[in-house]
Amino acid sequence: MAMKKYPLSGVRVVALEQYIAAPFCTMWLADCGAEVIKIERPGSGDPRRDYQPALKGKDGETVYGGFVTYNRNKKSLTLDIQTPEGREVYRDLIRGADVVVENLKPGSVEKLGLGYEDLRRINPRLIYAAISGYGRTKELEGAFSGLPAFDPVIQAMSGITNLFGEEDGPPAVSPVALGDLFTGVMAGYQVLLALYMREKTGTGQFIDAAMYDSLVGLNEKSVMLYTFAGEILTRGRDRYQAPYRTFAVSDGFVALITPNEFIWARFCKALGREDWITNPSTATGRMRAANTAEWEPWVEEWMAARTADDVVTTLDGFGVPAGKVQTGRDLVKCEHLKARHALVEVEDPHVGKLTLARAPVRLSDMPEVPTASAPMLGEHTDEILERTLGYSAERISTLKSSKAVA
Repeated sequence: MAMKKYPLSGVRVVALEQYIAAPFCTMWLADCGAEVIKIERPGSGDPRRDYQPALKGKDGETVYGGFVTYNRNKKSLTLDIQTPEGREVYRDLIRGADVVVENLKPGSVEKLGLGYEDLRRINPRLIYAAISGYGRTKELEGAFSGLPAFDPVIQAMSGITNLFGEEDGPPAVSPVALGDLFTGVMAGYQVLLALYMREKTGTGQFIDAAMYDSLVGLNEKSVMLYTFAGEILTRGRDRYQAPYRTFAVSDGFVALITPNEFIWARFCKALGREDWITNPSTATGRMRAANTAEWEPWVEEWMAARTADDVVTTLDGFGVPAGKVQTGRDLVKCEHLKARHALVEVEDPHVGKLTLARAPVRLSDMPEVPTASAPMLGEHTDEILERTLGYSAERISTLKSSKAVA
């Protein structure tokens, strides 16, 4: 039997990154075996290094959840690219790199002579993924190009915020950083496409990963509904399918949808209300959505008299998918996730075992993901300068004296 290998083993990624989108992208690349060198500012590092919540180790070191969850399995190099010496180190790294993932303010690396056009002259095989709010391709500039953006802003701009919250209340921002996370996933997907293309062409290319583009793609239903029906998808009930919601049960909530009449018929049989199958007021999703008063109170009463497990088991017996609304505690304790190895036990040198979400990658010939915690600031600086770049002790000392590295 062949030995299992990481699919990105031997791929070197230089991560000129901060906050969430780019770090999330590169962490999943690291989970799949890539060597990820995270470039950080000397002294302060990634702004999320002190994002709560936090745990304090017996050695006095504080480990912050808001940083560890996006930065495990990486190496940290403290490098000041604002200095000429720091820029030279960065260029040396690029010569041996396969990928750059960068999400600094649009235009900032170009001003330093470190943009894609500058770096491709050093390394024509380089794949450069630029993550931004509204895009970085010159030929595709729009009204928002160059504007700064954080996740809540992009959620709102993409129309996603308009879908969260109570029907008669204001729009709400999702507590899940959808813009950052999904853009990170899409950037990583494009990195893999570019690596595959490089095998055929021998050259790298530029990846323009915009958060706005990504979330509009995720919010495709809003675009489709307006195109086909002239309707604006908003908070509240779906007008085409019902039930499509959560129901209160005796010990929490259960979510379900009957996406077609076939599943609706099964649902009616599970509840002992087969008369609803042919009733004109409930026979189609559109009619059920318009006539909730005729069936919904009965369903709510049926649900409230049962536990989540009872409801899910009963519906599943009739072929109707349903699920309990779970919390973070439920996920950490979930036996199914444990059996799937969907959570990873990270061994942090300061606070011990940490349970975190694993990259949802499952290849038959890939071993389990690495379990190193996020690096301390500058933890691998000497290693990278000496072993990766082959710098002499004298040159490293000079770089430290100039404060280009720390």
